[in-house]
Amino acid sequence: MNLLESLLGNDSQNVVSELARQLGVGETEARTAAGELIPALARGLQNNSRTDQGLDSLIGALTKGKHAGYLDNPATLGQKSTIEEGNSILGHIFGSKDVSRNVANYGAQKSGLSSTLLKKALPILASLVMSSLSKKFLGGGAKKSSGGLGGLFGGNNNGDIFSSGVAANQNRGLLESFLDADKDGSIMDDLLSMAVKAAIS
Repeated sequence: MNLLESLLGNDSQNVVSELARQLGVGETEARTAAGELIPALARGLQNNSRTDQGLDSLIGALTKGKHAGYLDNPATLGQKSTIEEGNSILGHIFGSKDVSRNVANYGAQKSGLSSTLLKKALPILASLVMSSLSKKFLGGGAKKSSGGLGGLFGGNNNGDIFSSGVAANQNRGLLESFLDADKDGSIMDDLLSMAVKAAIS
């Protein structure tokens, strides 16, 4: 299961319903919006986490935040604090508001939904993406000492994940596989290259 499947799968009906309510649209439109934007968010995270600095930043954000609550309690998605955190996450993923706008505009062209709607959806979906990552790799944010990436992400030394050897590469591979939300060499890359340059500059 990848990121897109985890957020829009059969077990996520409450999340989709709340997203639709927050956007003021039907569930079909909410799923369409999420289906257009989540792969872009995932690709941005993939690009940033390919550097040690970017991956360390992601690990730090996951271990310090309380992101899992958005999936556990979707009603929090409409709160001002959720939107503010989502916009902060977008800044880290895309590097600039221009990239976020371009992502929304491109998604609007593909889906037929308005760019205004997709811009409204972006911070909510950014929070949901972090929530899904937190639950997947940290077991809901609690620090763990065993199993998969949980032990590494929950440890006191974020640098552990950069240790040499097969295990470190496998852990990176688990993250990249989960973030591979489209598997088609997304043409979003041209837009997202702006975010990568901003992240490493």
